[in-house]
Amino acid sequence: MNKIIVSIILTCVFLMISCGVYFPRTPKSVKKSFTYCFDGKYTGIDTLLNIDGYYSEMSIEKNSQTIGGFLKDTSIYNVDTTYGHFMFYDNGLFVYNLRNIYYDDRGKKWIKKDDVSMFLKDFSENTEAPGANYFYGNDWGSYIICGDTLKMQVIYKGVSLNDSWFLREYWYKIINKSTILCINTFSLPTHQVTQPKSSQNPLTFVPASSKPPPDKSWILKEKWFWCNEADWKAHKEQLKKR
Repeated sequence: MNKIIVSIILTCVFLMISCGVYFPRTPKSVKKSFTYCFDGKYTGIDTLLNIDGYYSEMSIEKNSQTIGGFLKDTSIYNVDTTYGHFMFYDNGLFVYNLRNIYYDDRGKKWIKKDDVSMFLKDFSENTEAPGANYFYGNDWGSYIICGDTLKMQVIYKGVSLNDSWFLREYWYKIINKSTILCINTFSLPTHQVTQPKSSQNPLTFVPASSKPPPDKSWILKEKWFWCNEADWKAHKEQLKKR
């Protein structure tokens, strides 16, 4: 009987991992290194930046491949352009790695749209829409404002037994209300004060007609993320009532 139970448990774990719903606990090292605790208070970021939408960053990755020939080797150079998107909330939260493609658990298929804002509209109208669980299970974090600089700590969470959690900090200088520039980025914990970012491409603002409420974010369910335990408990009670 014990062997049967163990077999059932292992099968369930495998299915959870294969379906992308595996959700391991946050490592102590990440909790300990995280310093921008969340209090849910208004930050005033909308007086400095447009936040009714998201910010888009273009990254250019260059790589080379050597192909052996009869007389000599030939090098082929590839240039790949990728885009990263993230969005601020005025209570100190932000969500990283927004995408224009999400997986539909119920339909068992990937859904792709022309741009990120279309998904934001869907999730705003229905927090149970296909792909919403991936949005709320994304890489979230909190930020603080230091003069003309936004300092952000984002938690990259493991989504399978093979993935590791890690914490990274980004410093973005506010150029104007629609443009920011990454001036520093480093992994935490670190003893280095700064690690200048090699790419100096500014991030530009992309307006969106609506933004999903952040209440169902996985990170808001974590007690260690909050500055005050009472606020965390109040948030949990609000979610239960809904």
